[in-house]
Amino acid sequence: MKRRLVRCFLGISLGYVIILGALFYWQLFANMGQHPSNPRYYQMFREERGAILDRHGEFLAYSNQREEVFTRVYATPSLSHVVGYFHQRYGLTGLERLYHEDLLRGRWLHTTIDLQLQTFVEEMLAGREGGVIVLKPNTGEVLALVSSPTVDGNSLDQSWSDYLGDQRSPFLNRVTQGLYPPGSLIKPIIYGGALEQKLAEPNKIWTDRGILQIQNRVLSNYNGKALGVITTDQALAYSSNVVFAQLAMDLGEELLGYLSKFGLGFQTNFELSVKGGFVPPKASAPFTLAQLGIGQGELLVTPLQMGVVVATIANRGVMMQPYLVQELRGGLQMRQISRPRVLGEILPEHVALSLRDAMVLTVQEGTAQGVAHLDLDLAAKTGTAQVGQGQDHSWFMGFAPSHRPEVAVVVLIEHGGSGGAVATPLGAKIIAKALELGESEKGKR
Repeated sequence: MKRRLVRCFLGISLGYVIILGALFYWQLFANMGQHPSNPRYYQMFREERGAILDRHGEFLAYSNQREEVFTRVYATPSLSHVVGYFHQRYGLTGLERLYHEDLLRGRWLHTTIDLQLQTFVEEMLAGREGGVIVLKPNTGEVLALVSSPTVDGNSLDQSWSDYLGDQRSPFLNRVTQGLYPPGSLIKPIIYGGALEQKLAEPNKIWTDRGILQIQNRVLSNYNGKALGVITTDQALAYSSNVVFAQLAMDLGEELLGYLSKFGLGFQTNFELSVKGGFVPPKASAPFTLAQLGIGQGELLVTPLQMGVVVATIANRGVMMQPYLVQELRGGLQMRQISRPRVLGEILPEHVALSLRDAMVLTVQEGTAQGVAHLDLDLAAKTGTAQVGQGQDHSWFMGFAPSHRPEVAVVVLIEHGGSGGAVATPLGAKIIAKALELGESEKGKR
């Protein structure tokens, strides 16, 4: 009898727990307006939805009626990582989700994206795994954001199972959520900190023997190459691990402060879902600092974060918040316009200008000299990040024109190998295309 009472009590208690858990879920987590169990969910596919446009008024997404149902049409597949998709079976993502209520009321969303540039970058990344972000340094406007591979919002019904089985993770937005060691792309931050703290000068002389003994461990340059007698500017241009490991150790824990000032280790304030990467909370051991100084060790970043870094350097040390949406228009509500937002002066102007000069030298005679023949006034930094398995990741970041920057670009190619050989030519072509489109835009005004 006693056992039956205990079982009965436990059964009743379990029932209450299930009921309370269900109530807790529906009250706090479930979005009933977008839940498939809600009949109103299907009604929104019978109503025309506001369009999403690029910066020139070209359609990125619009509604097309077939019988009684409206389906979304997308201009190009790579927009699935920006605009997202709106699908009766597979739900809502990206800007489609973030601005769902406004779009449902027929409002039109005007973005900062340049569709021609977006399509060009998509073609450049075809067949590769990686990501690219293109920004205007002085405003933070995102001109293109491409993660490869991608899913096509126009063919979800036909290809969904293929996308799910794709080992390359096409649903992952590598620009905002992919985490990677930055390799030598971190060196301008280290250089900026060293200049501000007066630990180095552009013309300071260093002797680079190719390896650096740190207690009982050894750190070496790429392929162990000895660079000989070089200046600090040349150390950045030739990407000397020896010099930047030493600068990082000289900075000590101040190094972590500079990484934080540039937003590394924190989620970037952005319309899309982002990850903050990882910066160790403490770093006092010399070898740990040395590894951070060359972008290795525990340090992890997203291409979006590095895009903000290079745009800040291009903007003379002033960081702008990156953004995708320019304006919401239509319906009975007033226009909502997004304005450029200053996040702060991260480096003194003279320090940022010194970094610019060293990055120009990188193109003239350093690791990016492979694109020096192009008719570009380019400032750049290459990166080759070591990973546990497979080839190294290939990085590039740069801006142009170097003295009056109009565009900043970051390119990441997963397991691409040398940054100078793989990511840099892509980055230079993307910058050239962005400047060409920018000139065309000016000519139409």
